[in-house]
Amino acid sequence: MSRLNINDLIRTLQLHPGVSSGELCKRLGGINRSTLTRRLATLGNAVICRGGSRRTAYALRRELRGTGSSIPLYRIDEFGRGHQAGVLDCIQPMGTALQFQEPFIWPLSDAMKDGWFEGLPYPVADVKPQGFLGRNFARHYAMVLRVSENPDDLSDDDILHVLSSVGFDLPGNLIIGEAAYRLFLDQGATRAALSDRDISAVYPARASIAMASGDAGSSAGGEFPKFTAYRDMDGAAVDVIVKFSGADSSAAVQRWSDLLVCEHLALQVLQSNLRIAAAQSRIYQFAGRTFLEVVRFDRHGVSGRSPVCTLRSLNAALLGMASSSWVKVSQQMLKEKLISVETERTIALLWWFGKLTGNSDMHEGNLAFRANMELTPAYDMLPMMFAPAPGGEIPIREFKPLFPLPGESAVWQIAAKSALVYWQRCAADIRISDDFRKICGGCAHSLQLSMEEI
Repeated sequence: MSRLNINDLIRTLQLHPGVSSGELCKRLGGINRSTLTRRLATLGNAVICRGGSRRTAYALRRELRGTGSSIPLYRIDEFGRGHQAGVLDCIQPMGTALQFQEPFIWPLSDAMKDGWFEGLPYPVADVKPQGFLGRNFARHYAMVLRVSENPDDLSDDDILHVLSSVGFDLPGNLIIGEAAYRLFLDQGATRAALSDRDISAVYPARASIAMASGDAGSSAGGEFPKFTAYRDMDGAAVDVIVKFSGADSSAAVQRWSDLLVCEHLALQVLQSNLRIAAAQSRIYQFAGRTFLEVVRFDRHGVSGRSPVCTLRSLNAALLGMASSSWVKVSQQMLKEKLISVETERTIALLWWFGKLTGNSDMHEGNLAFRANMELTPAYDMLPMMFAPAPGGEIPIREFKPLFPLPGESAVWQIAAKSALVYWQRCAADIRISDDFRKICGGCAHSLQLSMEEI
C-alpha cells in the first residue's frame, strides 16, 4: 500500500507522540517505510524526530507562545563555564522532546533516553518557581510575561516560558533559553560580594524589601520568608539563602525566631554527631529579626554551579510512587539500583533524626541528590511541629517520639542518640526564648524515656 493521506499522518502523530516508525507504519494501514519517510519530509520542520536507527520515533512540533523555535538547554559547570547540553522542543498535544548534545547525567527511562518526556524533562521541572521566593518571583514577572502570580497555577508551557525568559538563577546548574543565559552572563560581570561588615545593614533592608515588594532574588524553593545574597565569607565568595523572622515582638514571631536557631543547631548536630553532610549555616540577629544564613551547595565561586535534583522529581519521573516517607521511596530506589546501600542507610538516618526532632515537614522536596545519585548536604531540618498556626496562634503540642519497627531498631537507636544531643543543645542555647527552651528540655526528657524503653 503506497497511498497515505497527509491528514491521517498528522492525526496519528497528534494522538501518539513519540511513536516509532514501525508502529506508525502499522497505524497508517501497513504502509512501507519509504512511503512514510517521503510523507514525513513534506511536513518539514513541523516533525520532531528523536532516537537513532531502529529506535527512531516522531512527533509534531507544538508552538510555545506563538513560536515553534527550538529552545537551547545550557549547563553551567563548577567553574562558571557554559555548555549547550541539548535542544528542547514542545510536542503535540503535550510534552517535550530533548535532543541531547552531551551525555545526560541523571537516570532516564528508555523513552527518556531517546529524548521523549511526558512533560518537561524532570530536572527542568524541578526548578519551577515555588515556595516563598517562587511566589515573589512569579509575582514580580507576572505582568511582563503574562502568567499567573500564583506559581501553582502555572502550566508546563508557562513554566517553560518564564524560565527561558528570566530563569538565570535557578537551583542546580541548568539554564533554559538564550535570553536567560544572557542574563546569567550579565550577572556574572556585575556581582559584588557582601562582607561581614555589610550585612547588619543590608540584611534587614533586604528582608523588608522581600516582604513589601516581592523582589527576593532567585526562585529557589521553600516556604520560609527568605532572600538570596552573594557573600565574601572568610575570603571565599559564596552564594547564600537567608531565612528571616518577623521584626515585631509577638509570640508567633518569637517562635519563628526560635525555630531558625533550632534549624542551625540541627545542621550542626547532623555533621558533628551523625557524620552526615549538612549545609553550612550561621545565625545573625539584627534590627529585631533573626537571620539564618545557609550556604548554597549548588553554587561555587563567582559563577560556578553544580547539578541538583529533588527526591520529588526523581520519584515522579522514575518510580511513580504515591507520596510516601523518604525511607519507603529510598528503599524502592535501592531495588531499582538508583542509589547505593550506603545512601539508602543515610536517608533512613536522616528521616529518623527528623522524626525524633519534631520535623513534621519532611516532604520529598526537602531531600535532594547530586548527579552521581549521592545525597546533597542535608537542609531544612527543624522542629516544624512547633511552628505557629497560619493565623499566628501557637498551639500546644506534645512531642511523642515515634517508636521503630523491629527491623528499624538499630538505625533508630543511632538517630535517637543524636536527636537527644540536639534537644539538649536547643534547651541550653540562649538565642532561643526561655519558653521554647523549656519545651526543648521536655522533648529531651521524653526522648530519653523512649530510649530506655527500646
